[in-house]
Amino acid sequence: MSDITFSFPKIHSFPPLFTLQPNATIQLNQLNSWCDIILSYCQHYKITSLSINGSILYSQDELLDTNTVPPIFENPTIHRVVNDDFKQHIFKHLIHKLNKAEYIDTKRPELGILIYWRSLTEWSKIIYDFVEGSGQLGTILTVYELTKLEDSGIPLDLKNLDYVLLVKILKNVLIKQGKAQIIMNDDGSDQIGGVKIV
Repeated sequence: MSDITFSFPKIHSFPPLFTLQPNATIQLNQLNSWCDIILSYCQHYKITSLSINGSILYSQDELLDTNTVPPIFENPTIHRVVNDDFKQHIFKHLIHKLNKAEYIDTKRPELGILIYWRSLTEWSKIIYDFVEGSGQLGTILTVYELTKLEDSGIPLDLKNLDYVLLVKILKNVLIKQGKAQIIMNDDGSDQIGGVKIV
């Protein structure tokens, strides 16, 4: 658990940061600053998804009290809050320009956004290295064994990994590389029953 409150950079206390700037060059710097803040903030609190208004949807830190975490898009000290239109502008920049985020469901953006402070390729390497290092290549593992099982030697990086993120890692990287197969539950739930890393 992260006991230390995230330290926002100095620019987070700069009032113009909170309003979309009309000048294209300044706006680009502004959007990049916001994206840096979001990625650092999410990495600090192990947040892997945010709602479209910037609240926390999922953190790997089970002990994180989301009520005590300072909101990203507010600075009460200077009485500034980012409005919803500007938030969408920031998230679109993070998704389409920087490729550091993705809608959980592109057809339903309101479901939230996966935040990639670590790329899917980096996540896939952690999963592969863990399975290979624990001698389980070719073994069918449950999602629970990959992300929750206490005595399985799961690296801290994978502990409580968001299911939605795990599916993205498997489908977008490991399966495409020919390094994974997934077995779906046969109860019609559209949930993964097992994963075989090869």
